[in-house]
Amino acid sequence: MHAGLQRLISIAPVLLTGLLSAGVAGAADTGADGVSALVVTYHVAPASRPAFRQELETSGIQLFRRWQEQGILKSFRVLFSRYADSDNWDAMALLTFPSYAGIERWKMLEQTTPAGLPQKALALVTAVHTTPVDLARGKTAAEGPGNPVFVVIPYVALVSSGDYLKYADDYVIPQFDGWMAEGVLSQYSLFVGSFPAGRPWSSMVILEYRDEAALAMRSAVVAKVRGRLKDIPEWKAVSDNKKSVRDEKQVVIADQIGLR
Repeated sequence: MHAGLQRLISIAPVLLTGLLSAGVAGAADTGADGVSALVVTYHVAPASRPAFRQELETSGIQLFRRWQEQGILKSFRVLFSRYADSDNWDAMALLTFPSYAGIERWKMLEQTTPAGLPQKALALVTAVHTTPVDLARGKTAAEGPGNPVFVVIPYVALVSSGDYLKYADDYVIPQFDGWMAEGVLSQYSLFVGSFPAGRPWSSMVILEYRDEAALAMRSAVVAKVRGRLKDIPEWKAVSDNKKSVRDEKQVVIADQIGLR
């Protein structure tokens, strides 16, 4: 293997070590069975977005924090899409559990609080999608300035899970690490669907940019890092073939709510 590529991959994490919980990093040992997690997306009518966001920022966040304190959740994060868009979700909850068995406790909560929402928020929702996932890859840099911007990118994998993760390690992770080294990215996470059949996406990347200025540099930094990587034959070979590996879906720009 080319020495440059091997060096880049060697610093890429093998398994996700944590998901920020309401802005605070929480370590998670994925172990042999992976981390049990859910990605829950909520849809509301455009006119209901302000009221729905207010409910999430108050009673919704309070519920998630209570369940975390009770040990039902290991971590949580709530994102709200920046723009009204009927083709995409309005809010997303990223929930991780202490163990796979922890989902059993969530199942009981679903009987009284569907999708983890208080009644006033639930009454505003027009659709919910809950996707069981594993947190497969990720990394957290030094804490950012406290006003991050999130880029959420869903994909449909066109190859097996093993081949897709190899592609991520060989092609995607070196780029993410490069963006982090350039100082624009605070965290990245790669979620892989546990039961992807019939769903609109099978993997999801969540990129946390340090702030608005960092997001504005996205295109320039992408080009800069790819310019360095293209000189590595192994990376370039994967780059030339990536269209046969995954199909990128619509991107959502979002902000975190409920920051302490």
